[in-house]
Amino acid sequence: MELRHLRYFCAVAEDGHVTRAAERLHVSQSALTQQIKALEDELGTALLRRVGRGIELTEAGAVFWHEAQSILDRVPIATFAAQEAARGLTGRLAIGMTETVSFASRLTLVMREARERWPRVEFSLIQARSNDLVLALEERLIDIALMRAPAPMTEKLRSWPFLSEGLVGAIPDTHPLATRQAITLADLTDEPLVLPHGRSGPGAMRTRIATAFARLGATAKIAQETPEYVMAINLAAAGFGIALVPAVLSGVRRDGVVYCPLAEPDLLTEIIVVARAGDPAPVLGNFVALCLEHDATRAPGSGTKAS
Repeated sequence: MELRHLRYFCAVAEDGHVTRAAERLHVSQSALTQQIKALEDELGTALLRRVGRGIELTEAGAVFWHEAQSILDRVPIATFAAQEAARGLTGRLAIGMTETVSFASRLTLVMREARERWPRVEFSLIQARSNDLVLALEERLIDIALMRAPAPMTEKLRSWPFLSEGLVGAIPDTHPLATRQAITLADLTDEPLVLPHGRSGPGAMRTRIATAFARLGATAKIAQETPEYVMAINLAAAGFGIALVPAVLSGVRRDGVVYCPLAEPDLLTEIIVVARAGDPAPVLGNFVALCLEHDATRAPGSGTKAS
């Protein structure tokens, strides 16, 4: 049974005459009669009966006509819905992000614009650590993640730059450095530091900080390690040491701590967008494109593959 069978049958039922229906459908009367007969054979019951020079619906035909018309009425709706989904205007997008990324004002702008552009898309947000977000992507629990570089070392994922920013020192407000306009790593060689565990590897921030200290002939004096940057700020406020955190967190207000920019241009931290390589979902493609629109420093074609 095909949609044309339903269209042919409904046309005959509405006109009450095979010839007039054939003319309206631009098919021959014999071809229309054959199609109706084939439909009745498939259903195993008569749908039409002759009455004088016209036809009328049987009891089964009346029921079938009602249902067939309902199906045909929904075809344009189904077509429109499919086209909307193909353009990424409907659907669902699960977005994961790390704690510090959620504070980025640029992400707030992206989410606001996404909701305005695609009001029929359902957005769901979760917060987790980078390693957990990578696992969630691989297991298809989320569709996209925003996290700190470096990019995950897997061919299954692809990454794009989103935002680069410097670091700030979260300094106890009673510390002599608290009145400075800016600090350097040289100022911190003898200071206890509070750093999150973070990821390891050549591009990881902890590794880069250690390398930067080594260039000064010094070793970072790590007094406390924390699972999250915000906890590092809390420990700094309590006097455990100076915490080095992304500049976006300078908006987190804590009694007992002040923020001072770290004047080290080589120590920038980057937020990246990560998704499954080759994921064809239109709603995902739209969101990635929107993120890249908000990355003013991105050169054309600079999407990078996670490696």
